Amino acid sequence: MYIRIVKFHLAGISPEAYEQQAASIAEAFAGWPGLHAKFWLVDDARRTFGGVYLFASKADADQSRSTALLEAMTANPALSDMSIEEFHTLEAPTSVTAAGVVPAPA
Repeated sequence: MYIRIVKFHLAGISPEAYEQQAASIAEAFAGWPGLHAKFWLVDDARRTFGGVYLFASKADADQSRSTALLEAMTANPALSDMSIEEFHTLEAPTSVTAAGVVPAPA
């Protein structure tokens, strides 16, 4: 498994407008090869938004970086102070603590 964590603040767009936009593009993310899940995040107190992406592999995450969807997201001026971090997971303990969320190893 491979994880991407994206965080940003909104600039010139309301949280409600962002939520509507997110709902309208969610299906496009669901079509990414190797993406098992995307969790949409919001911290109202800090006005921070983002997502946690769960990929089958680093190669799948790498492939997603060249998509028009990710390129548009990183270029969008309404999403400011964006940070993107990626991590490998520890497979054995993750298979215990994320059972039911993470697909079983093949």
